[in-house]
Amino acid sequence: MYKNTLTNMHSFLLFFLIFFSANTFSNNKEVMCELDGTLSITYRDLTKNVVSESLDFFKNLATQTQQSIFLINKAKTNFDQDDWERSSLEVVQYWELQDEDLFRKLNYTFDPSPIWINPKATWEQKKTETGFEIISAMQQGDEHPLFDNYTIEYYRISNSLNWFTGKGRIHGDIWLKSKEGGRNKNPKVEIRAKGSCNPKARKF
Repeated sequence: MYKNTLTNMHSFLLFFLIFFSANTFSNNKEVMCELDGTLSITYRDLTKNVVSESLDFFKNLATQTQQSIFLINKAKTNFDQDDWERSSLEVVQYWELQDEDLFRKLNYTFDPSPIWINPKATWEQKKTETGFEIISAMQQGDEHPLFDNYTIEYYRISNSLNWFTGKGRIHGDIWLKSKEGGRNKNPKVEIRAKGSCNPKARKF
């Protein structure tokens, strides 16, 4: 019933670079995180009664706040497990940090590469009590730059690094809307992966 999107994904590694333009310090820290997780996609639409619970459902998604994250997670509970196509996912994050723990650069790779990710999405950095979070986002209603037949309903990718646990994480949700209209033609993508981090160093 659903398009077999996962089997049509690129088989090569997808490389991303997020760079914070700042003065370069001599003592940069380089950290590598190896993450394992799952890439999931469904074309199932929400039922009308779910959407009617909040008339401003999609309007609230556009705010990119904790409320929109809550709404996305709540909406996904209305899908059955069989509605999702799932594939294992490997992600490697390469963090570069300046003196005084200032973020400078993030590279990351996917294997296999999710074709829905926009490497030029707007991003922001957040320094937290436990480390760093880098958030990539797109505006609701924007056309997807790689697929001109889809517009954005919700787009948020979060990369995070925790100093104290030595763990890295990536969480992503991408909801698209087909310009063709119709039911069950709107892809919803979930990216979840986590793993351990270590100082970047050659092993051989």
